Amino acid sequence: MDVPAYVPSFPAQIDSSTLSTWRSCRRKYFWSTISSLYPLGKSVHLIAGGAFAAGVEAARRLAFRATGDYQPSHDDLCEAAFKAFIREWGDYIPPEDSPKSFHNVFQGLVEYLRSCPPSTDVVQPLIRKDGSPAVEFTFSIPLDIRHPETGDPILFVGRFDLLGTYQGLPCIVDEKTTTQLGYSWAEQWKLRGQFMGYCWACQQYGYEINTAVIRGVAILKREYKFATQIEQYPQHLLDRWHQLLYRDINEMLTAWHNREDDELFYPYNFADSCSSYGGCSFSNLCLAKDPEPFFSNYVRYRWDPLAKQPIEELEAAT
Repeated sequence: MDVPAYVPSFPAQIDSSTLSTWRSCRRKYFWSTISSLYPLGKSVHLIAGGAFAAGVEAARRLAFRATGDYQPSHDDLCEAAFKAFIREWGDYIPPEDSPKSFHNVFQGLVEYLRSCPPSTDVVQPLIRKDGSPAVEFTFSIPLDIRHPETGDPILFVGRFDLLGTYQGLPCIVDEKTTTQLGYSWAEQWKLRGQFMGYCWACQQYGYEINTAVIRGVAILKREYKFATQIEQYPQHLLDRWHQLLYRDINEMLTAWHNREDDELFYPYNFADSCSSYGGCSFSNLCLAKDPEPFFSNYVRYRWDPLAKQPIEELEAAT
């Protein structure tokens, strides 16, 4: 049976990852978002991060469900976390040299729950009107800008680990697994659009929030380290972020309407983004005179930014 030709489409949902890709390299945005290409093989960072987040969420839900005299022990929390963790991890086998092995990441989760026990942590969830704790917060906000194919409002969407308080201060909380902590790790969040977007989104839901609590979890081969970074984003920064959001989407739409001339409207970067974070996964396409024969190194995928594992593979890219 013939496989129908791939038909590009403009994203109905815009999230912080899409914005970051657009800002760093428009050619990468073209390959990943418009062409829906994803390199063969799953990302250890996405798998480990998603499984870790699922485990922490399950432990928190158990802790905040507790009533009366019953308070779950550390072992109870770890048991609940393990069930969610293994479900998200699935049958994934990480690279042999990666510290983010199944055992290492879960043991890091165990130590994190010991270091920051949900019931006594300085971070506590806000309680929603229905009485449930705001463990894991997802948002979907219609923007005043229309999708070029459907005519529906384009949505700004996202999810983060906890809507809560830090020593009584309303905040968003996000855990980040990493392989190192230190000055550069802490400094990278000061102008991070991801967290400005989360704060802005919370404000649209009526929460007066401008603070992000970023919890770093360093998973090494022989030890685990933790750090907490507090960032406050004044309203003028959130307003600038909001203006930039609309500017970027309008520029995405201009490029979309002129996509036949893709090398002009989705230009190559040929700068730092080609080698950042260990190198771009699309560099072989940018090096090739004719990139299409190299599509066999990729799959077509669907990006769902509201899912714990946001990448769903659809078919081989040929």
